[in-house]
Amino acid sequence: MITKSNTRHVRVEASESEAATSQNPTANNPLPRLAYTMRETAEILGVSYITVHRLLKRGKLRASDAIRNKVIPYTEIERFLRDSLPPVKRK
Repeated sequence: MITKSNTRHVRVEASESEAATSQNPTANNPLPRLAYTMRETAEILGVSYITVHRLLKRGKLRASDAIRNKVIPYTEIERFLRDSLPPVKRK
C-alpha cells in the first residue's frame, strides 16, 4: 500500500508475506537442513537438552565442533536412532 503524506515523501508499506520474502529470499524454496542445534536435536528425539548433552559426552551421538555451537548432522541423528533400536527377535 502506498500512502502519500507529502508531495515529496512517499511511504511504502509491504504486506507481511512480502516483508518475509524480502528478508529471506529462500523462503519459498528452502534448502534442506543438514544439521541441527542441540535444542533442535532434543526436540526431534523427544528428550531434554541435557540428555542430548549427555549422549554427546558418552559418545553415543557425534557433533561437529567446527563452529562455536555444536551442531548434529541429520545423518548422525538417523544413525543414533538406527543403532539404538533393539534387535528384532525372529521366531
